[in-house]
Amino acid sequence: MKAALRETLCGESSGVKKGTLSALVRRALMEKNGDLTTEGWRNAVASLRLPEQCAHLDFPFEQIDGLQFGKEPERTAWKHYMQQGYEGAYCEGGPILLIIRAAALNLLAELNPFGSREDACNRFTEAQLKIHESHIPAIASEVEKADPSSVVRGFREIYRSLMVQEAYPGLTENAISAIFSTLGSSALRAITEAIAEDPYQYRAGWPDLTLAKGGEMLWVEVKTTDKLHMSQIITMSKMKPLLPGRLMVAQLTKL
Repeated sequence: MKAALRETLCGESSGVKKGTLSALVRRALMEKNGDLTTEGWRNAVASLRLPEQCAHLDFPFEQIDGLQFGKEPERTAWKHYMQQGYEGAYCEGGPILLIIRAAALNLLAELNPFGSREDACNRFTEAQLKIHESHIPAIASEVEKADPSSVVRGFREIYRSLMVQEAYPGLTENAISAIFSTLGSSALRAITEAIAEDPYQYRAGWPDLTLAKGGEMLWVEVKTTDKLHMSQIITMSKMKPLLPGRLMVAQLTKL
């Protein structure tokens, strides 16, 4: 069936057997007219090689040769870009989720079911968006009203927690300030609203690196020998129209 999905994705479904097509329709991977469903399209993309995945997702693909990455390819790639003048972090969607929490911290503390500001600081952003789903418009508005100084203050308060530091390693005030200032509060509001549609789905699958330089954002998914996973296909496809700057895939290869 994977082969049939790939052939359909590439416009070569004429050779797919009728029985296979019927099975794909029953599994909601294909419409009766022969078009892939959203789930079918995702499964088809997931079965491709990495460069082909990037082509179908419209993600620029780049190979970076010669970096000694060992067991930490994301951190190695982050250092590579930092040497080029970028500021940012390597903990997937951590910077964005933490910036949302910092921007809306005062409201999240007011809404906290335990009346605890500490809990609002420590509880994962996706959990709070789910718990407070009836207050998403107010939270999004609070995010849009935030400025760099209030976000840095909120981050400083949140990042005191060792639990938060372990969940989102390597973040600094400079990185948070650079990302928020470059991203802008309007874009951050749109991202917040998109994540709030399904917080537990969209907490995973973000690009590994969130970077800013000279007023431009760069989002980099780092790969070595593997390819894009389903969570990455779902989340990056959803967020790409909302993310200012360039979203790309960098494959680290050994010489």
